[in-house]
Amino acid sequence: MVHVLRLSIGGISMVRGRHNALKVLAEVDGKLDDAALELKRAEEDKELAQREVDNDFPLLHEQATIALWSSLEALVRSFAAKWLENTPQAWTSEAIKKLRVRVGEYESLEPTDRCLWIVDLLDQEVGGPLRNGVTRFESLLEPFGLSGALEQDHQRTLFELSQVRHALVHRSGIADRRLVDACPWLGLKPGDNLNVSHAMWRKYQDAVSHYVLEIIQRVRVHYGLGRYEVKPSPPS
Repeated sequence: MVHVLRLSIGGISMVRGRHNALKVLAEVDGKLDDAALELKRAEEDKELAQREVDNDFPLLHEQATIALWSSLEALVRSFAAKWLENTPQAWTSEAIKKLRVRVGEYESLEPTDRCLWIVDLLDQEVGGPLRNGVTRFESLLEPFGLSGALEQDHQRTLFELSQVRHALVHRSGIADRRLVDACPWLGLKPGDNLNVSHAMWRKYQDAVSHYVLEIIQRVRVHYGLGRYEVKPSPPS
């Protein structure tokens, strides 16, 4: 996702020079009139690209932010299902044993889908979709003994990410009272446009990466391997 975002930013930035290049080529070929429609479209693209550059590519960063949270949700869901599939003792969890399972529905599923179905049922039971930030995932990991502490800064960033994502998806990128009250440090007022900057997106991406690594660390501890030292990633 980082590479795609960088390529998109670079591509949009380069579009600004396309109009002048086309105009010069048309003048050299003596076909300026024939190229009028293409030049008009290139001018419109140039103006849009310039607005994106001037505003730090808000649309790209908004979509990347939504995709980032969705990817984390999908990853934790798949991880929990695989843990259930490959760890027999996971089925002895009290939270799993208390689930109300429709046997007919369960048996009708493909074997590869059954653990995902159980995880989705568990997620609903623990109220995962109603939780914000990292608690959205910790509530699903806790029954398997894989929940734990997370650095305060990363907790706050993941909480902010969940709130920003909600505003982007459900409020068309307009700050509402929920976002303003939940994240006062953003300095927004109800009705403000929510612009996700590159710095914000990088902060979100770093927090998600840190959390995924933390889950890996917990798995290592579970199997008696101990935590390993994580080297800081180079700036991008």
